[in-house]
Amino acid sequence: MDRRQFIQAVVGCLTLSSFLSAVADEPKSGALLQTLPTDGAWATFDVNVKLNGQEFVLVETVRSVGQAFHSGKQCRFLEFEQTNDNPPSENIPQLGNLTWRMLVPEEEFGEGKNPISKASKIWIKYDKQEPEAVESIELKEPIFAILFQGPKNNLKTEDAKEKINWQRGDLECSVISGQNESEFGIVKLNVTHRVFRHRDVPFGIAGMQQDVKASFGGREEKVTLRVSLRDHGKNAKPKLPDLVP
Repeated sequence: MDRRQFIQAVVGCLTLSSFLSAVADEPKSGALLQTLPTDGAWATFDVNVKLNGQEFVLVETVRSVGQAFHSGKQCRFLEFEQTNDNPPSENIPQLGNLTWRMLVPEEEFGEGKNPISKASKIWIKYDKQEPEAVESIELKEPIFAILFQGPKNNLKTEDAKEKINWQRGDLECSVISGQNESEFGIVKLNVTHRVFRHRDVPFGIAGMQQDVKASFGGREEKVTLRVSLRDHGKNAKPKLPDLVP
C-alpha cells in the first residue's frame, strides 16, 4: 500500500464508518452499529473532510433495505453508500464512489453487541466496477474493519449535551467519546471520536467529529471529519437489490 492508497483508505473508511452508530444510555461496547432501525429507514449525511489543508465534502447514505431468511436465521440487508461529486479538476484524493451491502442476522443486534462482525454475506461495489462478494471486511478492507469496531479506549458518555442544527430544527444529542489506536505493518492509526446520538434519527446518529493522526512509515498525516445530518426518512430503495444469497 503506497502513501496515496493509505490516505484514500483512511478517509474513505472513516466517512463510511461514521454512520454506523446506535443509541445507548452508557457505552458498553465500542462497536459503532448496535441497534437496528425499522426496515426501510434511511439517513443521509454531509461529511466535511480536511486533509493537510485541503477541504472537500462527501455524501454518505445508510439504508435498511429488506429482510431475508438465511442459514436458519432472520436477517436484514444494510447498505452504506459513499458519493463524491467533486469536479475531477480539484486537487483532492480520488476517493470515488462505493457501496457496501451486508446481510446481518437480526439476533446479532442489540446494546453491547457488534452486528457487523457477524454479517453472513458481504458485498462491495467500487464505482463502475462489478460488485464483488467478500469473505470478510477484515480481509478485504482492514481499515474499514478497525473503524467499524468504533472507539475501544476511554469510552464515556459526556455530561453535556450537544445541540445539532439541521433543516428540520434542533436536536439535543448525547455525546459518546473515546479513542481507537491501531497498528498494522508500517501503518499506525490514532482516532479520537465524538459521536452525537439521538433516538429520533435512524441508526441513532445525528453527527460526529473524528480527528485522525495517521503514521505511514514514520510520516504523519492528519485528517479531520465533521459529519452533519442532511435528511432522513422511510421507504429506502436498495442500490444493489440483485445481490442476495
